[in-house]
Amino acid sequence: MVEIKDLNTRTQPNWCPGCVPPGTKIHSNPSLVNVETLRVGDKVLGYDGKYHKITEVFNRPYKGKMYSISTTCFGETLVTHEHPLLIARRDKKGIHNKEFKSYWVEAENVREGDYMVYPNLRVTEDLDKVKLNYKIFKKDTRSKELPREIQADANLLRLFGYYIAEGCINKRSICFYFHKDEEKYIDDVIKLVKDIFNLDSTLSTTDEKNLSEISVHSAKLARVFSDWFGKGALNKKIPHFAMLLPYDKQKGLLQGLWRGDGWFDSKDYKRANYKTISPILSEQIKFLLLRQGIVPSITINKAYGIHKQSYSIQVLDDFDLKKLASILEINIPYKKYHGVRNIVNCGDFIYLPIRKIKTLDYDGFVHNFEVEDVNSYVSPSATLHNCGDFGILLALKMAVSQLGLNPKDVCITSGIGCGSKLPHWINTYGFHSIHGRGLPVATGIHLVNNKLKIISVGGDGDGYGIGLSHFIHSCRRNLDMAYFVQNNQIYGLTKGQASPTTDKETKTISTPFGVIEWPIFPLALAIESGATFVARGFAGDVKHLTELMKQAIEHPGFAYIDIMQPCVTFNKKNTYDWFKQRVYKLEESGHDFSDRDEAMKKANEWNAYADDNIPIGLFYKKDHEHYMDRYEYVKDKPLVDHDISKVDITKIMEDFV
Repeated sequence: MVEIKDLNTRTQPNWCPGCVPPGTKIHSNPSLVNVETLRVGDKVLGYDGKYHKITEVFNRPYKGKMYSISTTCFGETLVTHEHPLLIARRDKKGIHNKEFKSYWVEAENVREGDYMVYPNLRVTEDLDKVKLNYKIFKKDTRSKELPREIQADANLLRLFGYYIAEGCINKRSICFYFHKDEEKYIDDVIKLVKDIFNLDSTLSTTDEKNLSEISVHSAKLARVFSDWFGKGALNKKIPHFAMLLPYDKQKGLLQGLWRGDGWFDSKDYKRANYKTISPILSEQIKFLLLRQGIVPSITINKAYGIHKQSYSIQVLDDFDLKKLASILEINIPYKKYHGVRNIVNCGDFIYLPIRKIKTLDYDGFVHNFEVEDVNSYVSPSATLHNCGDFGILLALKMAVSQLGLNPKDVCITSGIGCGSKLPHWINTYGFHSIHGRGLPVATGIHLVNNKLKIISVGGDGDGYGIGLSHFIHSCRRNLDMAYFVQNNQIYGLTKGQASPTTDKETKTISTPFGVIEWPIFPLALAIESGATFVARGFAGDVKHLTELMKQAIEHPGFAYIDIMQPCVTFNKKNTYDWFKQRVYKLEESGHDFSDRDEAMKKANEWNAYADDNIPIGLFYKKDHEHYMDRYEYVKDKPLVDHDISKVDITKIMEDFV
C-alpha cells in the first residue's frame, strides 16, 4: 500500500492561519512539551478535555505583530494576530456573566475583560493495579525482589506525593527528607513503603540541620521511580496513569504533595501555596486541583542568583481553600472568609477573565498543526484553534493511500481559490488551471486517458460561481471522475466577499448591508443535473471524509462531494463549533441513498430557513452508464495509447490554414 509520506511533495503547505512562537508549551499525552517538538501521531489535549492525534505539523517565517494575552490565574499566551482562541464575551463590564457562549475569536479581536475558555481534563481511566516494569542487572543480587504489581489506590498516590515533594534518587536508593519534627509524615512514609513494596526503610536524623532522612535501599525501585517521576527536581513529574485516575484516588496525591512542599499562609492574606521548579509538575498540579473543583493561580518566579525559575501554585479563593483544606484533612486558621471569586468554574470549563492584552514586534518562525476531530489544542493559559486548512488534503492523501492507488495513475486538477494549490501538495499528476476551469481541464484529461483516476478540486466560488455551468454539464454527462468542492461559504482568497453559498443577509465587504440573494443549493442541483454520486463531508471529521472520498474515487461515474470547510478568518458564523453542534451522519439515520426523492429532501434539509440539522454522508448513488462507456474506440484502450502515426490530418489543416 502507498504510504501517506509517499504522497508528500517537495512543495508542502507551510502557511496556515494563526500560529504560536517556538517555546510555547502545549499539553500533550503524556507531558507538557514545546510546540516545535510535536510530530504527526503525537496526542494533544483538545478543547473537549480529551487527547487527540496530530495529523499534520506546519511552520513558517513570520514578521509582524505578536499578541500577548494574559488571563487571571493562568498567565500569558503569545499568538499571531489572526490566531483564533476560544473566548466568551463579557456581557457587562465588571460583572460576571450569568450565561456563557463560546466563540473562536482572532487574537486581534479579543478584548480585555472577555473570558478565556479553558477546559478541564475529562479523561478518567481507573486502574486496580499498577505493574512494575524494570530491568534486572547482574549487580542486583542484594536488591530485594519487588512485587510485579501493586494496588492503585489513594495510599499509593499519597506516597507518590511524598516522593515528588520530598524525594530523590541517591545512587541505588530512594530518599525522602523531612523536618525532624514531622514525625507523622515520616512514620506514614515508612509504613507505606513497607505495605506497598514490602521494603524496610532506614531513618537517620541530623539534629544541627533539623533534618530526617528516610532511605529505601532498592536499585530496582529506584529504576521504577526514575521512569515514573523523572530525574532531578527540574524534571519532576506525575506519572501519566496517575493523572487519569478517579478524582477520589487523586486526593491522596494532593495530600502527599502538600505535606511535603505545600503550606498555608495567613500572615498577609490567606492562601495555600505549592512551589516547584518543574514546569511540567506545576501544570499537572493545576489539573489535579481543577479536577477537584479548585482553580489555582500560577505565578512564575524569575531566576535570581543561585535560584532557578520556579512556579508557585496558589489557591486564593475562599471556597477553594475550604475544599483543599477538606482534602488535606486540616483545619485552616481563618476565622473570616471575605475573598472575591475572580473566575467562573463551570466544571468542564473554566472562564478566566482576560486582564491584559499587548502587542510586540516579532520576526522569526512560528508553528501550528492539525488535530484530529476537535481542531484545537491547549497551552498552559489558553485554548487555541489548530490550523484548520489541511483536513481536506489529509483526507485525500489517506483515501489514495488506503485505496492502494499508484500515484502515477492519479491526476488532480484545480481552479483558483484558497485550496486550489492542492495539486502542488500531493505527489500525483496535477494541473492547476484558471478560475472555474478545473472541471473542463479534468474532462479533457479524462477523454485522452480514461485509465487515470481523475479528481478535480475547487472552492464554492470557483465551482458554484464562475464554474457553475461546467459543474452542471459534468453532472449531466456523468463523466467518470470525482469532484470535491471546498465550501467555506465565502470568497476567502480575495478577503471575504459573498460567494454563491453565503447565507442570505450575511454582511461582507462586498455586501455591507447584507446578502439579498438566496444561496444556491448545490447538492440538489447535482442530483437534478444527473450526478450519480452525491455526498457532503465536513473538514472537521477527517475519518468520515476519507471514507466518502474513497467511495467517490471508486464510483464509476460523476462523484461529487460538497465539503464544509469553515473559514476561520472571514466566516464568523459557520465555524467548526457551529457545524459540530448541527451535523449528523446519514448512515446513522437509516437514509436510503438509492431513493432519489428522499435524497432531494435531505439535500434541502439545510437551507435558508432551517439550519438546525445538517446531514453529512452519502445522499444519492445510482449505477448508470458513464460517458466513456459510449465510445467503443477508447473503452478498452485509452486514446493516448492509440497509434496516430498513420493518421493524416493534412486535409483538416488545409481547411483551417
